[in-house]
Amino acid sequence: MWESRDARREASHFASVWGIEGTVLLDETGTYAARVGIRGVPTNVLVDERNIVRAVGVTAPADLHVAVDRLLA
Repeated sequence: MWESRDARREASHFASVWGIEGTVLLDETGTYAARVGIRGVPTNVLVDERNIVRAVGVTAPADLHVAVDRLLA
């Protein structure tokens, strides 16, 4: 989900700037974002290997690292 005309380009640029190397999913219609309660962008959504959402909105780098480490443990 992105608030611009070229969402794919903007999301790719954002990931590049912040060094995000994993899979980035793009919700161009906003349907998924509405289902999990996302109200603004960018918002991190951490999903485990069974496709269960484990964290939404973790944005501070330290908090994001803790959340990712927990998910990978």
